Amino acid sequence: MCLPAHFGGVEGVVEMAWIKVANVTDVPVGHMLYVDLEDDPVAIYHAEDGFYATSDTCTHAAESLSQGRLDGHIVACPKHGGKFDIRTGAAVAFPCVYALQTYPVEVRDGEVWIDF
Repeated sequence: MCLPAHFGGVEGVVEMAWIKVANVTDVPVGHMLYVDLEDDPVAIYHAEDGFYATSDTCTHAAESLSQGRLDGHIVACPKHGGKFDIRTGAAVAFPCVYALQTYPVEVRDGEVWIDF
């Protein structure tokens, strides 16, 4: 998959690749896992209906979301309590107003992979 990107005023293309980030057993339902991919912090979430992945950094306070609280499909930032929907990345509670980056997730033979 290729996504258009903007780099310093120049249009470019970002290549995404599937990367194994965990084993299913590493992240129990209702929990989160922090992973560092190419110096980009990513949060892996295990909700009742499967796995999700977003940027780990709160768009309001630059805090690690994987250190916050997961309630269903909503993650709360540990600093100011702003919330995001892990399915879409949308900010759903003030003070957060900017969405998170999300990543496609697949489970393959007991392993969690994201398209990063």
